[in-house]
Amino acid sequence: MAAASASNPPVRVEAQDSGVTVRLRGISAVDANIAWASGREGTVLRTLDGGKHWTKVSVPDAKDLDFRDIEAFDAKTAVVLSIGPGAASRVYRTEDGGKHWTLALKNDDERAFFDCMAFDGKQGWMWGDPVDGAFQVRTTLDGGRTWTFDKKLGSGMWKDEAAFAASGTCIAHTRHGAVAVSGGGASRLHDLGSGIVAFVDMPHRVPGGGIFSVAPRGDGLLLVGGDFEHDAQGSAALATFDTLHGWSTDPLPDPRGYRSGAACFGEALCLAVGPTGVDALRGKQWTAVSDTGYDAVDIAGKVGWMSGDKGRIARITLSLLPPQASSSKSPQASPPSKP
Repeated sequence: MAAASASNPPVRVEAQDSGVTVRLRGISAVDANIAWASGREGTVLRTLDGGKHWTKVSVPDAKDLDFRDIEAFDAKTAVVLSIGPGAASRVYRTEDGGKHWTLALKNDDERAFFDCMAFDGKQGWMWGDPVDGAFQVRTTLDGGRTWTFDKKLGSGMWKDEAAFAASGTCIAHTRHGAVAVSGGGASRLHDLGSGIVAFVDMPHRVPGGGIFSVAPRGDGLLLVGGDFEHDAQGSAALATFDTLHGWSTDPLPDPRGYRSGAACFGEALCLAVGPTGVDALRGKQWTAVSDTGYDAVDIAGKVGWMSGDKGRIARITLSLLPPQASSSKSPQASPPSKP
C-alpha cells in the first residue's frame, strides 16, 4: 500500500548543516538541545544548541572506521560502535565531550562482526552476526566501559540469517527487556531475556532483505526493513507482548520503500527512514513526510534528528500547525541518495 501525500506531514523537518560530507548512519538524541551523530572516516559530531551548530569531535586515528551506531548519555558521555570483520569492529567511549576517547572493546575474532547497541541506563547490549551457529551478544553494566561476551544470550541462527548494521537500530531496549532483529535467511525477532525467537511475516532474502530496525512503540514494537539492494521494496510489522506467549507480530502495509531506521514519539506516532524518504505511522496507516533520504532516526521526547548520506542531518519536531497551514511548511523533496 502506497503512503499518502506529504502535504500535511505530522512532523516538521528542518535541514541542518553538519559541516561534513561523509555518510552518517548513527544518530543519538539526548534532549531538545543535545544530540550526537556518527559515520564514515571515524566521524563523530555533537550539538549542544539544538543543531544550530554541529562540532566535530571525532575519534583520533580512526579514518578507516565506519561508526554505524552511537549511543549518547548526556553532553559529555557517549559510546560509538564501528562495524566490519575482525578488528574493524570496535567500541570507543568518551566522558569529556569527545576531547578524549577510550577504546573500550576491540573484536579479536575474524569471524565476528558488531552490528548495533542499546542501553537502559548503564546496562547495555550489543548484537553481532552469528559465529559457530549463534548470534553474538555482549553486555555491559557500566555504561560501555567494559563488555562481557554472554554466550547464554546468543540465539541460534536460521540458515544464512544475519543482522543489519544499517543504522545502529537492529537492537532495542523495551519495557520487557532487550530485543534484536535479523534478516537474510529469515526475518526474526529475538528476545534476549527469554531466548524466545519469533518468525516475522516480512520478506527476507540473502543477503539484502529482512528486518533492519526495531523501535519501542508503547508496550509493543515497530519493525521495519525491506531490501537494501532494491530500495523500492519496503516492509513493516507491529509486535505485541503477552506474558504467557511472548511476542506476536502482525504485518503492516508497506512503507514507500526500504526503511533502515525507525523511532517513535510514544505509541501515537512513529517515523521510518530510508534512502527513498521518510514515512510516519499513525495506527496502521503510513503517511509520507519527505522524499529526502535518511539512514537513521532517533527521538528524545518531542524532538529528534535524522542523519544520512553526504553529511545530511535534519531536526524533527511534532507539527503544531493546523492541516491547512502546515501544507506550506512541508519539506522540500530532493532526489534520494543511493545505499
